[in-house]
Amino acid sequence: MEEKEKGGEKTRRRGISAERIARRMLESRGFSIIATNHKIDSKGENIAEIDIIAEKDGQKYAVEVKSGKASLSAIRQAFANAQLAGYKPMIICKKSDEATREAAKKLGVEIFEFSEYHMLLEPEELESIVKKCMEEVMEEYGFVPSLNLDSKASKILRAIAESDDFEQAAKILKMKKDKLGKEVANLSKKGLFPSRSLSFRDLKKFCIAVLARNEIVTKLEKIEKDINEIKKKLGLI
Repeated sequence: MEEKEKGGEKTRRRGISAERIARRMLESRGFSIIATNHKIDSKGENIAEIDIIAEKDGQKYAVEVKSGKASLSAIRQAFANAQLAGYKPMIICKKSDEATREAAKKLGVEIFEFSEYHMLLEPEELESIVKKCMEEVMEEYGFVPSLNLDSKASKILRAIAESDDFEQAAKILKMKKDKLGKEVANLSKKGLFPSRSLSFRDLKKFCIAVLARNEIVTKLEKIEKDINEIKKKLGLI
């Protein structure tokens, strides 16, 4: 039983890593990541989930990610989910065979292989992708920076952390979406946000983590200050 659980955890982690790399690959090819783990509901019931929603040149894609070889069932799943969402189907996988590629061609499912992509990369492009993936791993496991936030930056981070989408965050801040977009871009230039592009979901997670970390640091600094004041009164310093 324990071995089965370890195997399941390994498979889950492999899938998460594959999705992380897939997002970076799409971004390097000019796609924008609109959403991840996008759920499709019907009459209040979840009927499907799409790994990545990406957009390029006004066309939206429903992207399924497979850490291993793409199968015929994976192609059918990618096609069906894309039909439900009304987007163009795409599958990113480690490899695919001739029969699978033929089925994908007939259904209009675009196949993108990890190995094929890496062979086309220049060394500096590969380095950039690895760097971005490492940044995301560090954020996921809590290694986010502790930043000196001014009141304006704090308000922006808090609004994003409390919102469900970019539009809601803009309303909280009483500014237009374009204006908020420029403010976020400026904060990225100052190093307050990751330089890589983020979906709103990931941006929200980052803001929550930074705010939590800074709150802890602020409390620790206050405790340290109070302790020093007590030491002074006791003549210890």
